[in-house]
Amino acid sequence: MKPFKILAVDDETNILEYYSALLTKAGYKVETAAEATAAIILFKEAPADLLLLDVALPSGGGRQVLDIVSGLIKEKIPVVFVTGLPEKITPWVSGMPNVRVLKKPVDSNELLSVIAGFLPETGH
Repeated sequence: MKPFKILAVDDETNILEYYSALLTKAGYKVETAAEATAAIILFKEAPADLLLLDVALPSGGGRQVLDIVSGLIKEKIPVVFVTGLPEKITPWVSGMPNVRVLKKPVDSNELLSVIAGFLPETGH
């Protein structure tokens, strides 16, 4: 079975490296982007099974990425926002079952638990 693919988007290189190492070790395929436009292009070329997004990004925020990507797919893709300001995004995503908001700095076990809740361990 193919591993699930996660697209991680954050403008901080050290955070992208952390996500890549953590999620690869957990058995996921990881692609990264440092800004919104690159994330949208990557997703259009090869859609991910889950998006891991920062809220504040160069060339558009995580919310913009979510809006555009959601328009490209029929099924709602799971999204995990990881932000230092969860209060900015939480009201917008409340009631969306496929979206979670976590506060930076995020705990590795909490992040892996949330992702595992969205993506069955068996892959596809």
